[in-house]
Amino acid sequence: MKANKHTNEEGLWAYNCLDCTYTREVGEVELAAVDSMGLEEVHAFQQALFEPVLMAMLRGVRIDLAARKELIFELQEELSKREAFFETVLGHSLNPRSALQMKKLFYNDLQQPEIKTRAKKGKPGHVTLNDDALDTIAKREPILKPLIDGIREYRSLGVFLSTFAMAPLDSDGRMRCSYNICGTETYRFSSSENAFGSGTNLQNLPKGDESGLFPNIRKLFIPDPGYTFFDGDLDRADLQVVVWEADELELKAALKMGVDMHLLNAYTLSQKEPPPLDELVESHPKYQDHRIPYKKERQLAKSFIHGTNYGGGARTMAIAAGINTHQADKLQKIYFSRYPGLKKWHDRVLNQLVKHRFVENRFGYRRYYFDRVDGLLPEALAWIPQSTVACYINRIWVNLYNNLKEVQILLQVHDSLSGQIPTHKLHTTLPKIMELSRVIVPYDDPLIIPFSVKLSDKSWGDVA
Repeated sequence: MKANKHTNEEGLWAYNCLDCTYTREVGEVELAAVDSMGLEEVHAFQQALFEPVLMAMLRGVRIDLAARKELIFELQEELSKREAFFETVLGHSLNPRSALQMKKLFYNDLQQPEIKTRAKKGKPGHVTLNDDALDTIAKREPILKPLIDGIREYRSLGVFLSTFAMAPLDSDGRMRCSYNICGTETYRFSSSENAFGSGTNLQNLPKGDESGLFPNIRKLFIPDPGYTFFDGDLDRADLQVVVWEADELELKAALKMGVDMHLLNAYTLSQKEPPPLDELVESHPKYQDHRIPYKKERQLAKSFIHGTNYGGGARTMAIAAGINTHQADKLQKIYFSRYPGLKKWHDRVLNQLVKHRFVENRFGYRRYYFDRVDGLLPEALAWIPQSTVACYINRIWVNLYNNLKEVQILLQVHDSLSGQIPTHKLHTTLPKIMELSRVIVPYDDPLIIPFSVKLSDKSWGDVA
C-alpha cells in the first residue's frame, strides 16, 4: 500500500497504522536475532547513545560571527588574486572548477598527453585533471608548476569558503549538524547538515596549514559565555589496539612510556638494537641524539609500518614507501621476525574470516562479510582498531553524560570529544573527566587508552 494512493483521511490513517505495525514486527524479529547472536550488550549501548547525541545536536556550537565574516572576505580576496593570476598568465579567465575548461586548457591548448583514471568494475577509466593528474603534469613539465599550484590553491580555497566558512547557520547563530550513530560499518559516526538544511559535516573541519593560506576553521567555534572550550583526544588510539591484538610486550611498554614509535621502528628495520626505550621519548635529553642519525630511516618506517600492520603486502608497501618490492619483502620479514605477534594476529583474523565470515572487536561488535574472502584481510584488520576506538570514545561520552552533567559535549570527531565546561568549575571537573575517561578494553591484559584534555577560553582552534 503506497501513501500517494490515499486521498482521504481514513486512507492516511490506515497507511500510517500499517507502517507502525510493520516497523514493530520487523523490530521484534531484529531483537530476537540480536538475542540469538549474543549481542544484547552491543545493542543496549548503541541505544544508550541516542540521548547524549541528540542533546549535542540540539545544543549546537556558538560561532564567532565577526571572525566568520572576516574569514569569508579574506578567502574571497585570495580567490580573486588567483583569478587575476590566471588572467595574466593565460591571457584569458579560467574556472578551475570547470572540467570542460580545464580539459581544454591542458589537453588542447597546452597539448599535454591525456591522463585517465583507473578502470573499475563495470566502469572504464576516464580523462581527468584531478590532483594526482595535476601532480603528474607538474613533474613532467616544471614550467607549468606555478600555474598548477595556483589551480590547486584556488580549488582548496573554494572548498574552504563554500563548505566550511559559509556553511549555513541556524537562526540563533549556532552551528549544528546531524550525527548518524549508524553512519559507518566501523561504528564511527558520520556527520552532515541537519534536518533543516543548515550546518555541515563537523567531523571534517580543517585545522589549517603552516603557510597560513588555509585557515584554522575551528577558531570560529567558540565557548558560550562563562564556559571554557575543551578538546579530549585519545593517544595513538588505533596503534594501541593493534599492539594489544598482537600482544607484543616491547611495543606495549613503548606505548605506555610515550616512545616515538616511528624512531623505534627505524631501529628495527635497520636491524639495530634500539637504545633504552626511555631515551626514545621526546622529553628525554638524549632523544635528538638518537633521532638525527635515523632521520631518513624514521621517515621510511613512518610510511612503511602502518600499512604493514594492516596487512599491506610487499608490493603495496613498496609503492607507498618508494622502494622496490624486494626491499619491501625483506623489511617485512625483519619486522615480523622481531614482532611475531603481529603476523599471528593477521593469521588469526584470516582464519576467523574463512571459518565464520566475520571479525569481532573486544567490545563484542562484529562486522560480517558476504563477499569472497580473498583480498579482504587488510579491510578486516583495519576494522578492528577503528571500531574499537569508536566504541571507546563513545563510552567516554556516555560516562560524561550520565555522571558529569556540567560537561557539555558539543562535537565528536572519531577519536576525540570536544565541548565546554563552566569556567568556575574547571579545577574540580577536570579530574573527574580524566577518571571517567578510563574505559577498559577487555583484553587478557586490559587496555586503557590515554586520554588527554586541552583547554581554551577563546575557541576550539586555540585549545592547547
